[in-house]
Amino acid sequence: MASPSDRFRQRIFFALVLGRDAHGKPSVGPVSSARARVQPSRRLIRDASGNETLASHVIYTEALLGLQHRLWLPGEDVADFNRARRPLGVDELVDGDGVVRFRKVWL
Repeated sequence: MASPSDRFRQRIFFALVLGRDAHGKPSVGPVSSARARVQPSRRLIRDASGNETLASHVIYTEALLGLQHRLWLPGEDVADFNRARRPLGVDELVDGDGVVRFRKVWL
């Protein structure tokens, strides 16, 4: 049986927001990359706060991503923090052995 990661043919970039300075400018960690599958998707979801919001993309990846990360889609300029997107929600998908196989990230 093929692993879900065999379908991750794109590359996303991400960085963890470590904090903010006195002016509110975010301080981020190093930018990393991971294989992923990025799918445009117009879907109404509940964000981490419980509010309904419209998601524009869903990303499947094995990267350890959370709500404090910022992501750049394939082809975007990772040097421009204003192009980074904030996850609305992250779902972990677990296999039959109880191991997290990949994450589903909503943007």
